[in-house]
Amino acid sequence: MPIRRAAQSPLAACAALAALLALSGCGLADRTEGARAADAEPTPTAARSAQPPGTSRTPGGGRPEQRTSTVTLDDVGLEIVTRKAADIRADEDGPGTRRVTLTLAPGGSARLALTSPGALDVDSDGSITVLDDGGDPVAAIGPPAPPSGTEDDGPRIEVTEVDATHALVEVDPIQPLQGSESPAPTDRAEPLPVKFVVGTQAIESATWGENEGGRSLAVDPTDWARYAGQAGLDLIRTQLVAAEPEADTSTMGDQLVCHAVGAPDKSTWNLEPWRPDVGLILTATAQCNPV
Repeated sequence: MPIRRAAQSPLAACAALAALLALSGCGLADRTEGARAADAEPTPTAARSAQPPGTSRTPGGGRPEQRTSTVTLDDVGLEIVTRKAADIRADEDGPGTRRVTLTLAPGGSARLALTSPGALDVDSDGSITVLDDGGDPVAAIGPPAPPSGTEDDGPRIEVTEVDATHALVEVDPIQPLQGSESPAPTDRAEPLPVKFVVGTQAIESATWGENEGGRSLAVDPTDWARYAGQAGLDLIRTQLVAAEPEADTSTMGDQLVCHAVGAPDKSTWNLEPWRPDVGLILTATAQCNPV
């Protein structure tokens, strides 16, 4: 039975749960990077309306030359249009993956286009679910990230949906200093390497066994998918249910989300069909093991 995407992102819903979990002493919210991104306040981007999507400004105000890079994985095709060609590395994050590095100055952008049948669904955490023409997830694009250690003081990276098959990755311009009337020198700002992973294989294995009070499904997601945000979770669940239809229940779905948010680095995510269906909030407060 194919998975249809929920109207509200489970990871975004978990963001609203953060305060409750903090009060209960649960550490689930501490490791929810995608949920934190959903709660962050948007930063205004100057002069977007005057800049065509997918281009970067030049000192002379002209339109710069663009480069097109191609990502092909199984039946999924993507084109990436940027001022500087993207660096694409195959299988560095496991089989069926492409690590993409964009070089974007503050105020710059990259345009992503799906060239295979289907659509792009931009999630609130900046990840992108690639859907086939039937609406089912077939690939995931992890949230674009700046170099490690620059997340707090660097410019904000935003991902927006242009239309059904196009998305835009933008690095916000550097804002003028408070009290200054002069615009920030965006044309002289240092370019920023922005990285993300595109992948189609989300599960290493799923094995049935006995655990505690009954049958248990030990799910081992691929390393990249564990940290690919909502899009990675979409792909994990779709491929899990395709391989193990018994996992297509509300209680196992909530246990899956709970592990993705609270214990992504656990060796296996153990899901039990016999656990009561108490909803995502109580599943989270029960450390993913409601009784």
